[in-house]
Amino acid sequence: MKKPPLHKSFYYTFKGLFWLLKNERNFQIHCLGLLVNLILIFYFKLQTWEIVTVLSVTFGVMITEALNTCIEKICDFIEPNFDKRIGVIKDVAGAAVLIASILAVVVGAIIYWKYIFS
Repeated sequence: MKKPPLHKSFYYTFKGLFWLLKNERNFQIHCLGLLVNLILIFYFKLQTWEIVTVLSVTFGVMITEALNTCIEKICDFIEPNFDKRIGVIKDVAGAAVLIASILAVVVGAIIYWKYIFS
């Protein structure tokens, strides 16, 4: 199969991003978290290492959510009816998002603590 031109690759990539934004409630919530973090970054004037850390864990959650959505869509395509094995796959993928989210909250609490309570 021939690779599409670079501009088409970007088109398809952004098409996927906009699909996530339009159709996935959890991804929308994670985008809201990104917006809140961007506001806090500017409001508290975080140091460079703090900005990199906060954005890394925030985007990590968003990436994990996107991959979770891919796994769920593949599972639904392979087996549209309920199957316990598919359920385990989806649950574990969801757990990955939860783990990334817990890390993001912990990192955020550690970094923002001194700005909020000083």
